[in-house]
Amino acid sequence: MKYIIGISAAAALSLSAAHATAIYTTSGSSDMVSNNYNSQVYEDDGVTMTVTAGIFTDTPVTGDAVVTPGGNGARPIAYSPGTGITHSTDNQHYVDGYLPEVLILSFDATVQLTGAIFSYVDPNDTFDLFVDTNNDGILERIYENLGMPNNSIAFVDLFSLNLVGKLFGIGASEYAYNCRQTMWGQKCDKYSPAWKLKAVKFEEIPDVPLPAALPLFMAGLAGFGFASRKKKV
Repeated sequence: MKYIIGISAAAALSLSAAHATAIYTTSGSSDMVSNNYNSQVYEDDGVTMTVTAGIFTDTPVTGDAVVTPGGNGARPIAYSPGTGITHSTDNQHYVDGYLPEVLILSFDATVQLTGAIFSYVDPNDTFDLFVDTNNDGILERIYENLGMPNNSIAFVDLFSLNLVGKLFGIGASEYAYNCRQTMWGQKCDKYSPAWKLKAVKFEEIPDVPLPAALPLFMAGLAGFGFASRKKKV
């Protein structure tokens, strides 16, 4: 069953957090720096975001999901409504759950994802969220089958999820619903989401500087310790 966290697109655009930045992942985006065969590079407000693609295993029972960047030749492809994925076994140019796919977002600074805009959205579409929680370059799925508003272009507010890091994934996987017991055992209907990513919103998380007086304070402590040792001799 999908978990609804979305709000309407129109309302969401007015809910910008302070200093939030939006990067539009579309073919005509003014944020796009380069667009080659395997990746797209975007830059806004001094932050660079590189988009690549992959596939992942989907094991709903345990929640495990192993991402393979570039698996099956997966690569992002940008159109005016947003970015999808194509690979050797699926050339539909959406991010879809037939063979679970994920757009990989790599930032050159630590950020908090605060929102995402999706296009080509159907009422039953969902998405999965991945974060490199250990800073080891490996994405872990932390949310599965999150719901979207019932709009063709849908904004989802992610601020409350506290998604902080440099490496993220937004993907899609098939899910079961309407499960019932039949004379042949349990039977479930299945749905495979399919959408494009139109934009992501984020806030840069600045490095916390040392207080200006801290070096002087530490130097003072060191000097005090040296004087104490000299007095005891």
